[in-house]
Amino acid sequence: MPDWTLDYKDQNDAAGELEYLDPQKLHFVMRGDAMVLTIEGDRSYLKVRAVRAFPLTELNEYIGLLDAISGHEIGMLRHLRDLDGPTRQLVQREIDKRYFIPKVQRIVQAKKEFGTVYWDVETDRGSRQFVMRGIRDSIHEIEPGRYLVNDVDGNRFEVPQINELDSKSQVLWDKVV
Repeated sequence: MPDWTLDYKDQNDAAGELEYLDPQKLHFVMRGDAMVLTIEGDRSYLKVRAVRAFPLTELNEYIGLLDAISGHEIGMLRHLRDLDGPTRQLVQREIDKRYFIPKVQRIVQAKKEFGTVYWDVETDRGSRQFVMRGIRDSIHEIEPGRYLVNDVDGNRFEVPQINELDSKSQVLWDKVV
């Protein structure tokens, strides 16, 4: 039986060009833990990953679809909202698994010792304690007042807006950062 996933379009055609996909021709289903995509009138991909082209700013626009087996890009969806309801929910669940980033709502404690920061925070996903080393490499300002924090284990946390945190959290942030 041929492996259709390796028959990735004509490899020489449109090399490096972005292909926007017609959402009306896309049919997604889950088979086990794999998202399967069939493009009407074209082919099927047995394991597809949905990735954001702009994961910090455009959460529901420019969704790239990748063939997880070959690693090739299948194409791009302009807007997630262009998919029908159940399909949009399926793709959104897959995106949410990939981009799990708790949002910090309150800083309970932050302690800096020898270049290491120990955090105790409340997030939209519950209480978390984590350790961060190297502030310059671990805290990234996404836009004014909005930060992405990486801990030593590679987990990411978003601080949506510093000025919207309670005053104690703001003082702890300023003290440590």
